[in-house]
Amino acid sequence: MKINWAENLRKTVHQLAESLGNLFVETFHYLALFAIGAVTAYAAVMEFLGMLETGHIKIDDILLLFIYLELGAMVGIYFKTKINVSNNLFESLKNRASPVSAGLWSA
Repeated sequence: MKINWAENLRKTVHQLAESLGNLFVETFHYLALFAIGAVTAYAAVMEFLGMLETGHIKIDDILLLFIYLELGAMVGIYFKTKINVSNNLFESLKNRASPVSAGLWSA
């Protein structure tokens, strides 16, 4: 004999735990992305000001600015597309499709 109230309580607790877990993970994810974006922007500005201060620009400085640009673009693209690449990769592996045929990477 199944106790209905206990089963309903179990389902409710499970749904609540799943919802709270998703909330905490997504909150941490967004806070981390904002922090990464802010630190990247700050580092790029400080590097640029350092170049102005020294009065000359080396290839190392330019390459570092491109790295900062790429980091900022990656954060921005995530916010615009809201695509979680790891989930898409998992789905393609689960469905035994290649990442290319699943549309994750294209030539």
